[in-house]
Amino acid sequence: MKKQKPWLKLFAVTLSILLLFTARHQTDAETYSGVPISQNTQPGQVAPDQLTVITYNIRGCRDDNGIADPIAVANELKKLDGDIIALQEVDNGLPRSQFVNQAKMIADQMGMYYAYVPAVNFLIGTYGHAVLSRYPILSAKAVALPSGKEPRTMLDAVVQVGGQALHVYETHLGLSQSERASQFSVLKRTVEASNARHEPFVLLGDFNTPTNNRQYKSLLADVQAPFFQLSQPLATLRSTAHPEMIDQIFLSSGIQFHGGFTGDTNRSDHYPVGAILSLPQTKT
Repeated sequence: MKKQKPWLKLFAVTLSILLLFTARHQTDAETYSGVPISQNTQPGQVAPDQLTVITYNIRGCRDDNGIADPIAVANELKKLDGDIIALQEVDNGLPRSQFVNQAKMIADQMGMYYAYVPAVNFLIGTYGHAVLSRYPILSAKAVALPSGKEPRTMLDAVVQVGGQALHVYETHLGLSQSERASQFSVLKRTVEASNARHEPFVLLGDFNTPTNNRQYKSLLADVQAPFFQLSQPLATLRSTAHPEMIDQIFLSSGIQFHGGFTGDTNRSDHYPVGAILSLPQTKT
């Protein structure tokens, strides 16, 4: 058997240590300038004054064989014709995804503005959230959430939709209930503040929390939750035997919900989830 070179072994060990122990929160944003709710459908006809928002955990654009392909994800998203798209588990500069900036690559392929904020920094690259938009993104920042082993973050972006500023709050919550309890408290304070300022907003992402979980209770007092009205939840996880919806879209009061959908995929372990909306009319 061929003997492994000592320097190569040392490099592998050093890289593993860096990846395991240097992960930390990041807060710098990179910013550039009536359909029924149903499973695995096209979004249908959308009126000119309506807005399609989508949330999608893309798993680093990796398929079930671990092959990352941002162009394939962009092609999936093109079929759904979203105006604002929130992406979770987005890689930037990581070896497992050929060191590419996935948010930029998908946005360029779709001809959209984008904002990216890292949640975890591995020194050689980062991993986080992105918002893609047909409309200009006025600002974007990361809000660190109380976290356990893996840092968790909320992306707070402001998108100029016509003459209105729409807040887009995107997140990916933790796996344990105790961790999520603190994170839900931050989300509640965030939407309470937006409600007090009469700001239209959408709150969306991967909440790692099934629809019937009591952890949503306090948040539901401050948002519209159209997907909670279903007698049978949509399946947003591709790998589970029973339908389970952990990816959600919440709305501020005044935003009108016209319908929702999920898109089919073979790239991620999640389905994209979409909602067709109308923003409240501005006073003139």
